[in-house]
Amino acid sequence: MSEEIPRYIGSWKGRVIKAISVDGARKWNEIKESTGLHPKSLNVVLRELFDAGVIEKVNEDEYKVEYNLYKTYKEYFAKIADSEKDPIVKISEEIQNELIQYIDNWKGVKRLNISLKNKHFFLENRFLDDFSKDIIANAKQEVLVVSPWVSRCSLSETLRDAVKNKAIVKVIVRPNKDDHSYHELLKNEKVLLYQNEKVHAKMIIVDRAVAIISSMNFIVQSSGGQSWEAGLVTIDPEIIQDVVNSILKLIELPETSMSDE
Repeated sequence: MSEEIPRYIGSWKGRVIKAISVDGARKWNEIKESTGLHPKSLNVVLRELFDAGVIEKVNEDEYKVEYNLYKTYKEYFAKIADSEKDPIVKISEEIQNELIQYIDNWKGVKRLNISLKNKHFFLENRFLDDFSKDIIANAKQEVLVVSPWVSRCSLSETLRDAVKNKAIVKVIVRPNKDDHSYHELLKNEKVLLYQNEKVHAKMIIVDRAVAIISSMNFIVQSSGGQSWEAGLVTIDPEIIQDVVNSILKLIELPETSMSDE
């Protein structure tokens, strides 16, 4: 990648600018689908970019970026190798609502006394494992994962299921030679694998509609029940937006690289 980092890269503002300049999203709904931003948050970002003189509206329902910044973004992303280019993810509210309905049905099948009214709930042990596997396997557009350790287990195999369902899967792991062969398998099946040696958090976000923050790694010890694991699940769009931002920002950091094991 270019050593000169364009203004706003690594933030929602930068992703909105990229959506318009690089991804061809011109209308409000196209920008929303391209960035996955909550409508309220998207309006805030657009207003801040307007105030900064970076974007303007054209023909009442289209947006354009100030020419110099537009050119900078086009040139910056044109220099990125094909293997590093982010595929465009478009997540509709319909898909997100379907996933929320799935969660409501799932808790009924599992006979769990969980309410979605507060938009957060707690899971542990096999229920956390079952939920994580089911929600990933049902991804329609995107799965974002942060886990220091990813090796072959029933949980990590669902990443392959998600790819088969045409979802874009991005996973950030620590460099680990012991899992080289499995990482290669994931890459060969179109899982986008990134490495960052500082990663310690464990997070899963599916279709930017549900986030799981837990102690669970993608390894047999966690998914197979050898260790006690627990975590929180949220469907709160503002919290999910913050989690997504933290993951995308991590991917965009210079110390994070595409796996080339």
